[in-house]
Amino acid sequence: MRVFYTLIGLALDLFDWLIVGMIPLVGDIVDLAATVLWLKVLGPVGLAAAVELIPAADILPTNLALGILADYRAEAEK
Repeated sequence: MRVFYTLIGLALDLFDWLIVGMIPLVGDIVDLAATVLWLKVLGPVGLAAAVELIPAADILPTNLALGILADYRAEAEK
């Protein structure tokens, strides 16, 4: 079972929740970079990561969910 993108998603969410999420502009830059990453990996579905840019929606584990989806797709392509 592949878990590469799942770990990236988990790391992005933890990084956002614990470290840079409290710094207003820096947290948004990390969220924007995550959106670009998921857009490249998943295509248009990756735009769901833009939910992280909404202030109150930051607590959702969006990056983790997208990481699980990316690993699931990669596994299905084998």
